Amino acid sequence: RSIRQEGYQFRPSLAAVQTGASAEFPNADDEFHNVFSYSRVRRFDLGRFRKNEPSPRIDFTKPGLVKIYCEIHQHMRCIVLVLDTPWFATTKEDGGFTLPKVPAGDYTLKALLPSGKTLQTGVTVRDGQTSRVSLGQ
Repeated sequence: RSIRQEGYQFRPSLAAVQTGASAEFPNADDEFHNVFSYSRVRRFDLGRFRKNEPSPRIDFTKPGLVKIYCEIHQHMRCIVLVLDTPWFATTKEDGGFTLPKVPAGDYTLKALLPSGKTLQTGVTVRDGQTSRVSLGQ
C-alpha cells in the first residue's frame, strides 16, 4: 500500500488495510515531511525525508484506527483503518462499493466516514445473489 504525500496532503487521506498489511509514505513534495502516529494501535515516527527519498514501510499488525500526521505541516492528516477481516472496501466518489465473494450469512455492515463517525446496518447475503445496502447519514 502506498499513501503518498503530495500537494501537502496525504493521498488517500482515508485508507483501509487488512491486519498484517504494510504501507509506505513516499514524498512527492519539494519540502521535507515527517510522518508519525501516536495511535495505540500503531505508534511510529519516520523522521524527516525529502522528495524521492525512500520511505520506510510500516507494518499494521493490530486492528483499529491509526491517525497519521506530518510533524512539519500540521494540517496534514490521514486515517488508516486496520481491519481483522478480508471483507472491506473503500467507496468510490459516488459512495458505491462492492464486496465480492462474501459467504452467505447475516452481517453488520459498518462504514467509517472521514469525520470519524461510523454508520452501520444489518445485511443478509445469500448464495448466488447480489445484496444491495444503503447507509443513510
